[in-house]
Amino acid sequence: AVAPMWLPKQKSTAVVLAIFLSFWTWCYTYRANAAKFWTGLILCCIGAMLSFLIIPLMLNFAVWFWAIIDATTASDSFYRTGVR
Repeated sequence: AVAPMWLPKQKSTAVVLAIFLSFWTWCYTYRANAAKFWTGLILCCIGAMLSFLIIPLMLNFAVWFWAIIDATTASDSFYRTGVR
């Protein structure tokens, strides 16, 4: 049997992942959020490379908050179907 391309997800799981793993939460819904994942990864890498400054630290926190807000504001149907 062939597995479906999109398995239903849980919103609560995405929120917990966002709280503890920042932009990595978009791996949970990668098919629908690939661009957000790569943008978050690039921004966090830039922040890590420039970690001796205050501004990049704020950049990493901004990406973390973005992940949390995105996970909490997405509808339940998004996690069931993968369509916003």
